[in-house]
Amino acid sequence: MRALQRLGLGIACALAPAILVAFGGKPGHALLAIPVVIAVARYSDPGSAIALVGASGAALALYAAGLHASGLDERIYYRFQERFSTWSARLGHRAYQPNVEYRSRELHGDLQLFTSEPIAEPREVLFRSDSDGLRNDRDYAGEPWILVGDSFVSGVGLSQEELLQAQLAPRGVRAYNVAAPGDVLDYEVYWRSFTARHGRAARLVLFLFEGNDFPGEGTARLRASWRVALDENVRSLTAPLTRLATYRVSRMITAKLTGRERDGASVQVFSLAGARVALFEPYMEISRSAAIEGTAGMDAAFARLAPEIAAAFFIPTKFRVYRPWLFPDERLPDASWRHLAQLCEEFSVSCTDLTPALTRRSEALLGSGRFTWWRDDTHWNGAGVGAAAEVVADVLHRLEPQP
Repeated sequence: MRALQRLGLGIACALAPAILVAFGGKPGHALLAIPVVIAVARYSDPGSAIALVGASGAALALYAAGLHASGLDERIYYRFQERFSTWSARLGHRAYQPNVEYRSRELHGDLQLFTSEPIAEPREVLFRSDSDGLRNDRDYAGEPWILVGDSFVSGVGLSQEELLQAQLAPRGVRAYNVAAPGDVLDYEVYWRSFTARHGRAARLVLFLFEGNDFPGEGTARLRASWRVALDENVRSLTAPLTRLATYRVSRMITAKLTGRERDGASVQVFSLAGARVALFEPYMEISRSAAIEGTAGMDAAFARLAPEIAAAFFIPTKFRVYRPWLFPDERLPDASWRHLAQLCEEFSVSCTDLTPALTRRSEALLGSGRFTWWRDDTHWNGAGVGAAAEVVADVLHRLEPQP
């Protein structure tokens, strides 16, 4: 009997943290469930500890059933990014759930979350991921160009036919998408993961977004290597739990209650071409900055990647593109672009600013009330991608080996 109790207690100690994570707890905090179970077993009896964990599991099941019955497990997602984004233990970085094909009507973009003004611009979105959980119509098939970047390249807010690789194809460029939200330190990991699986025959095309790649939003990868490895192993172990609706709903509720959902961010809404257009204030501030600081990690990652970068492209903020019509008397500094151009010159990398092409296309479309960015989003739309694709295709064709 004592042996069975010990076995049951061991199982309860193993399950308790998993149940707590599934309820929305952080993995580090969830480990505190183990001493709680042990304490109950010591000061009461093992049966009580086992019963406590069993009751918690039953409560989790009821919670999941309630979310499903109410439909909240589906309504919590306003776009595919939240629905399918995950940590891939096989790739060792963020990606999407593999082999997904999903159609939906996304009711609004990310900026609607920060304002009560009715700026929503609904869109029909087809989302596909390949067997690696990357946003491609099919698995890698020897495409010579590998597109690496953040949500602009992975196509947040875009339907599959609007993606950059899809718009490069009719321009004679075969490309494969290895992009996910992150910064330059993450992009290095994405590229290394790809080359570990497929070799180095393809060429790296790197995209850097002015809004959050200079110097980058996070510093997690700058920590000691053992801490990075520990964090990634924990993410790999807990990824199935963090995909559960119970986890995501609880995290969403916690963010709303603590105010972390907005994280101090706000938007400004303007009238332009007969429509309401929202701009993200933190990105406006970045575009207005005369200098950037703290780029050591970014610069080091770029230096390591430089021998393998075929071409780098600078993606401006929405504010920079539409500044001529919204703030005609203001002249923006080019701190981020100048920094990237300097890096490219230092390491002999082809480097292109997409701002002029996007601004020209925006001007051409404004006459008919159309835009290159979603009006309610920080991301470009299919027209913006098309303007960028023309420039990217031209650059890549020039870089192709001559017969």
